[in-house]
Amino acid sequence: MADEIKFDRKPYTISYMDQDGKQQKIRRVPPPKLHEALPTDQVELTRKHSDSFDTGDVVTVTSINPRHANTLKVENEDGQTTFISYFEMFLKDKIAARNGVLPQNDPVRNKYLLWP
Repeated sequence: MADEIKFDRKPYTISYMDQDGKQQKIRRVPPPKLHEALPTDQVELTRKHSDSFDTGDVVTVTSINPRHANTLKVENEDGQTTFISYFEMFLKDKIAARNGVLPQNDPVRNKYLLWP
């Protein structure tokens, strides 16, 4: 099983050359993750992106950059990919393990096994 992505919000530094040729540095802090989706989960699009990514399509999350935790890279059934924001999707099906527990083994999902 692959290691889970860490969304720790550790500050990092960006350095670049400005128009005058001087090196500039910017300290950035990643934003908090505002959704529950993880790579391999199925999400439903709530906004159209293109003819290949229409409203209501169910796509697979392929990756999430820890520095941009609220932008998800998704893939449709034809293998095409795009980037979406967390507010443009609805989590349809949890597939990735959370805290070492697979979603199909989650007690909430197996309510029929619990005592009344």
